[in-house]
Amino acid sequence: MSTSDTGAAQPVTVESLADDVAAAVLTVPGVVRLHAGVLGELGTYLPGRRVGGVRVSEDVLAGRAPLEVHVVVVPGVPVRLTARDVHARVAQELALHGTTADVLVHVEDVAPAEPAL
Repeated sequence: MSTSDTGAAQPVTVESLADDVAAAVLTVPGVVRLHAGVLGELGTYLPGRRVGGVRVSEDVLAGRAPLEVHVVVVPGVPVRLTARDVHARVAQELALHGTTADVLVHVEDVAPAEPAL
């Protein structure tokens, strides 16, 4: 369960968890972006949109499947340590939502940081 602005408990949804995990992962130093796969197959499919690079389902919320995160990191960062930091940040986000799940972090590529526009 997460809480609303009024403090009332809100049920955790696939949509809210996917969005929040995606935003949280992008705050981890060394992560360039989420990786949606070559054909966009890695993600959470929602009505009218997709959260690329984060795979969440009802099975994740029920504890029957792991939450998957697919990332691209900058060159020169320690990949294992960055993956560990992503894992910790996702676990923290799960706790904020009042749920737990196994977390699988996949480092899919290494690429330079994208310039700010």
